[in-house]
Amino acid sequence: MQDDNTDKTNPAGTGGPDISEYIPGHDLKNKPTGEQGAQRSAEEEEAERKRLAIERAFREDAAAGMQYKRKRVSVWSTLLSLLVILLLLGLGPVWFVGTISISMGSLHRGFYFPLWSLFILSLGVCLLTWRFGARKIRNISVCVLLACVLGFFGFRAYTWWTVDRYPVVKEVDWRQYRPFREGNKLVKVEIPAEYSLVFSGESGYKTNELPRLNGAYALYPIYAAMAQGMYPDATAAHSQYVTTDGSDFICKELLNGERDLIFALAPSKKQAEEAEAAGVKYELTPFCMDAFVFYVNAKNPVDNLTTEQIKGIYSGKITDWKEVGAPFSTKIIPFQRNEGSGSQTTLQKLMGDTPIMPPLKEDRLGGMGDIINDTANYRNYRAALGFSFRYYSTELLRNDQIKLLSVDGVAPTVENIRDGSYPLVTTVYMVTKGPRSENVQKIVDFMLSPEGQKLVEETGYVPVAPTAPAE
Repeated sequence: MQDDNTDKTNPAGTGGPDISEYIPGHDLKNKPTGEQGAQRSAEEEEAERKRLAIERAFREDAAAGMQYKRKRVSVWSTLLSLLVILLLLGLGPVWFVGTISISMGSLHRGFYFPLWSLFILSLGVCLLTWRFGARKIRNISVCVLLACVLGFFGFRAYTWWTVDRYPVVKEVDWRQYRPFREGNKLVKVEIPAEYSLVFSGESGYKTNELPRLNGAYALYPIYAAMAQGMYPDATAAHSQYVTTDGSDFICKELLNGERDLIFALAPSKKQAEEAEAAGVKYELTPFCMDAFVFYVNAKNPVDNLTTEQIKGIYSGKITDWKEVGAPFSTKIIPFQRNEGSGSQTTLQKLMGDTPIMPPLKEDRLGGMGDIINDTANYRNYRAALGFSFRYYSTELLRNDQIKLLSVDGVAPTVENIRDGSYPLVTTVYMVTKGPRSENVQKIVDFMLSPEGQKLVEETGYVPVAPTAPAE
């Protein structure tokens, strides 16, 4: 008789314990036995091998793909790193060029220079952190970049609102004063017969008998009106014979024999030295007077400067408007002109032995119209100080946005110029070199005659000789 334990643990009679009942989900009725079980095991092993082979192939493909991807990422990463390095290296020259541009071309360099430097620095930090991590620093640099951009455009909007939206007074159109031009603005003058030009030909003139004239811009209305009355026709008064250039050019033309007579202020020290070196002595004949004037924007409350204050400003010793009586504290921007110009030469004579401070690039302007326009602009209403001549600034440009200053308490009026009480009266000359031709002498004589001095007065200058009262 069998033991009860044997029946329970080995119902199949295999001689060992049967633990299949302890395996979840195992059905004893479907348990394979014999050859059927062996065949099924072989199939399962084959399926398992195939599955493992497929998995291995997938893993190999994935590894190959990852390796290719890593290589591609590595190439792009290297290229991006090189690009960032190149950009960083390029920021130095970009900053330098931008700094030079700002220093040469902006009145607001005190604002633009630090803004530009901060922008370049932030851009460099942003490039570094974008490529090499440090997200917090990158975010800060991006915020600084945006702040710089907003600051730039905000300041541009401010300057547009305060400056650029206002119309700018244009330079004088000198064609309006061209001799024989229909509708020109020249004073009409009758030339007495005794001052008529002399020509050798009975039926006309030879071009070499026409005096070749040139002069400062502001004097063109005088000698152009004279030429319109004395020269035979428009061809004779063509620009080849009657021209106007800056004072820094006309002395060279006279010295080189390209002109016979020029109308200008006395030559500068440098121009006189050049003539002396060439063995030439200029002959100067005064024919009218003007005033060397200083001006500010009409909104500037300053009305007077002393001669010593002017010297202090242009030597750099006085730098703030409050030092000369203004109710506000603002740095003075003293405008200057190009070397050799009539007004710059007059400033140099006024300064004497006192050295003139080097002007900023944008403060040294090429034409008197430009210098006046920059002074009149709203951006300069507290800061700028300019200089010119009374006739040019009041008669030619007629710029009501500027205000002429009194000097040593005396205003630059015609009466004060005539009686000499204004301290900066300037004398204007007819300048020649060597012997004068007959026709050149006739022009000089006419300009000193009552008719010539009347032409001077009617044009807007102060004559050197009294003129007959108007009837």
